[in-house]
Amino acid sequence: MVEEFYDRKNEIEQLRERYKALDGGVLLALYGRRRVGKTELVKKFMNELPQKRKFYFYVDLSGKQELLNSLSAAILEQLNETIKFGSFDGFFDYLEGKSSEKFLLVIDEFQRFLNVAPEFITKLQNRWDSKLRHSKIMILIVGSSIGMIKKITESRAGALYGRASKIKISPFRYVDFRLMFKELDESEKIERYAVFGGTPYYLEKTKKIGSTLQAISELVLKKDGVLAEEPKNLLEYENVRVHAKYNSILHSIGSGKEILKEIQDFTKIPPTTMPAYIKRLDELLDLVGKKDPILGKERLGRYAIRDNFFKFWYKFIFPHQTALNLGNDKLVLKIIEENLNSYVGRIFEDIVKELLILSLNKKIKGVEMNFENIGSWWDRYSNEIDIVA
Repeated sequence: MVEEFYDRKNEIEQLRERYKALDGGVLLALYGRRRVGKTELVKKFMNELPQKRKFYFYVDLSGKQELLNSLSAAILEQLNETIKFGSFDGFFDYLEGKSSEKFLLVIDEFQRFLNVAPEFITKLQNRWDSKLRHSKIMILIVGSSIGMIKKITESRAGALYGRASKIKISPFRYVDFRLMFKELDESEKIERYAVFGGTPYYLEKTKKIGSTLQAISELVLKKDGVLAEEPKNLLEYENVRVHAKYNSILHSIGSGKEILKEIQDFTKIPPTTMPAYIKRLDELLDLVGKKDPILGKERLGRYAIRDNFFKFWYKFIFPHQTALNLGNDKLVLKIIEENLNSYVGRIFEDIVKELLILSLNKKIKGVEMNFENIGSWWDRYSNEIDIVA
């Protein structure tokens, strides 16, 4: 089950192909939100390579000298070579010596260099341009902060702008998720996915818990539950300022206020500054997206929370923080139980859309699925069709 859970076939195949064809330098940025399984994917890929032709380094939140000491210790441990680095230049000299043959360098939580040693990124840029891009090295930078990785690789001011290809790791789709929970009937699978979404870390925690409501009670409602503060922790991890405004926007959308005017009225955030918050939630945090009515008008667009667990948390958990802090998790669980079916129904629409897209140019019940667009339709008079293809 664990192998099936973490084995992302498309992503790992991309890494294999790039390494197999390695003739000049390859710089890849593998990024995605926290808990989505990036490190497990990288480790699985590394296990396929010879021991002497790979090196993995995890960036701690420490000073420059501690990082240099850690690099030296990691090389001794993984490559059985004793070397003492007095500078990052020494490390890049070492890499140049290794890259006459195929060599893989993985740097995990790469974005931390921005805070602890930004000169490392600048030196990587210089060495890449001058020598490493002409060698047989594959450098895989792995990052959990979408915003910071984009700043490094996509911003014109970023040191690696135009140099790194990108692979985004997203949460599992329902079709992938359901393979993990073969023991559940389909309705229970849909309910579990509607609440916890497709993030591997969240799902791993629910795996040994009987029902969805039990998992909610143990993991989310209890003060010491491992997912009780997860959305707040993500905002802090992404170094987002003015948490209250982001929480307010996410609570608004989670509560059903999906039109921009409704969100502004609910949050009291001025129309002049609202677009900046929405943009950050979309592009840098990958949490909120806008959808327009298919064959309809863009000005009727609605905003939605992309991740099911965040959608659930801001709908049911965030509004009841006081009760939970008082230890009254039974009250909140009762509210969830009474409203869970209607909540799951909205997620089920997304699952059906996914099924139809996966069935494109195939047949369902003898009918060929052949369409060029799919979505929902609505108008200003509250008429609505859940799925139109």
